[in-house]
Amino acid sequence: MKKLTMTGSIIGILACMVGVYFYFSNDGGLKFNLKKNDPVTTKEAQTKIEKGFEAPVSSKIMAEYETMREEKLIQEVHNMTHQKVEADKKWGASEITADKVQKLYEVIQTKDFKKSSHKQMLLDILEPWTRQDFSNAVSAHNRIWAYQKGNIGEATRLLTPQEELEYIEDEFR
Repeated sequence: MKKLTMTGSIIGILACMVGVYFYFSNDGGLKFNLKKNDPVTTKEAQTKIEKGFEAPVSSKIMAEYETMREEKLIQEVHNMTHQKVEADKKWGASEITADKVQKLYEVIQTKDFKKSSHKQMLLDILEPWTRQDFSNAVSAHNRIWAYQKGNIGEATRLLTPQEELEYIEDEFR
């Protein structure tokens, strides 16, 4: 009986060691996909993102843009950039849609700003977005981030389509 208990203990210790090895192994070890959904291809992710971009937005949200003050408009665009960029910290989120981008662009064009440079900054950011060109998202984020005197959460790169889709699903679905 004592021999059986000792054998069981040794097997248990070995099993734990193997488990620890696989847990900390980065190359060649067992890999477990702990994501909520099955991985999607870049093309599938891009298709889902584009579909979301075309989704309608409530008229209430659209009307709010018309009454937003300068700082709120800047924050809204900043929050939208979070969908597109990698950053250590992100505070605030607003899903990017064609309707929202177009409405923000129109509101900012017609609104009087205390500083014309703030108005121009937002128009420069949003103009390519009206054509679904988000290649400026990192610089857009960091421009607003610097204006807001950010010291944590600088954007470092664009998210991959898969990362962006995961962000959208986590934040908005």
